[in-house]
Amino acid sequence: MDKSVSIIIPAYNEEKKLAPTVDFVLEALHRNNISGFEILIFNDASTDKTGEIADGLASKHFQIKVIHNPKNMNLGFNITRGFQLATKEYVGFVPGDNETDSESLDNILQVLGKADIIIPYIKNPEVRPLTRRFLSTAYVMIINAAFGFKMRYYNGLCFFKTSMVQKVPVSTYGFAYMTEILVKLLKSGATFVEVPMILKIRERGATKAFRLKNIISVFKTFLTLFWEVQILKKRLTLT
Repeated sequence: MDKSVSIIIPAYNEEKKLAPTVDFVLEALHRNNISGFEILIFNDASTDKTGEIADGLASKHFQIKVIHNPKNMNLGFNITRGFQLATKEYVGFVPGDNETDSESLDNILQVLGKADIIIPYIKNPEVRPLTRRFLSTAYVMIINAAFGFKMRYYNGLCFFKTSMVQKVPVSTYGFAYMTEILVKLLKSGATFVEVPMILKIRERGATKAFRLKNIISVFKTFLTLFWEVQILKKRLTLT
């Protein structure tokens, strides 16, 4: 069975990294014999030449579509909007900073079609600072305990069956957006496979995930999600 995939590439001020990221994705698709694909580049109101570069790439590859956001919307919006615009059988994303490991993307593409969701987990957590590892582990444990799962990670480069993820109502574009999507789909009966993902050491600044306003946003999303899924028992119709 031929597989097709939409790959979202969110990019904010990535004029030096965007073209290498696209080349990286194209090489991975070719290496894994996936000819049915589209690439959705989100230029998130960049102030450098990211938008021009994206348009140039689209003029060279008919499979590339560019969405220019009039204002900066951040990662969660770009990914969830990309899910809705996707036209291929599966959909996922690769950040536009060209810091994704090739083995990680291969691991995802090689199991495409074997489950409704491909969920990467971190194979080498030791590259992260100790505090980040502790908080990440605690987060996974809390989500697992609250919803009855045994997942290894909730914030990776997840790929989904497009028809399913497009049915998920998303209440947040904050850092818990992927957790919300995963919990709602998994509790509704979606199948999944976990694959290892190799983290590269960050070239640029520390994560913003643990800023106070983001922690508050995640907590609010968690409470709402718990109420809907565990108390009200809301489920999606996936077929």
